Amino acid sequence: MTVTVSSILVSIVYVAVVRWAWRVLNWVWFRPKKVERCLRQQGFAGKPYRLLFGDWKESSDMLKEARTKPIGLSDALLPRVMPFLHQLVKDYGCLLA
Repeated sequence: MTVTVSSILVSIVYVAVVRWAWRVLNWVWFRPKKVERCLRQQGFAGKPYRLLFGDWKESSDMLKEARTKPIGLSDALLPRVMPFLHQLVKDYGCLLA
């Protein structure tokens, strides 16, 4: 049984692709889920991790809705400028203070 150069090259490429795929999967899914689990164990509540885009759709919808409403001079700016952050603080409280 002879081992050809092409079979060795195919094996090396296969190992490199599998290793790269594992790193991407770790970066995109496993590490964020691990951080989420650690934060929940420490008592931080929040929305679950969603792959790649997260809360982007919800955030953009809230921003569009906030911009359709008129704002008065005496109104708070945070619900208008950053409605998603304002909603998170209302739901989960301010963790910085």
